[in-house]
Amino acid sequence: MFKVSVFVALMALASVAFAYEPQEIYAEPNCAVVTDHNRMFRDISDPTHYWICPEGQEKASYIQCPPNEAFMEAPQKCVVWEEWKWVEPYTK
Repeated sequence: MFKVSVFVALMALASVAFAYEPQEIYAEPNCAVVTDHNRMFRDISDPTHYWICPEGQEKASYIQCPPNEAFMEAPQKCVVWEEWKWVEPYTK
């Protein structure tokens, strides 16, 4: 019985693994729920850009950092590449 349970569990896990399709994550914020309109949101796929939700605007604005800079979410600003560090995105 134990072998059958293990086999069923492995088959279920395999079906989930093969059904997974990678998705592009841009982290565009939902401006309808944003209350802090000064906050900047990182673009996970391109650190040279970030998003903002201007008050009264339904769609986020996509902003590019100055040349040779990348956006860091913690300090809420673009920094020179030498200061930029990858931070694992929060995806929950």
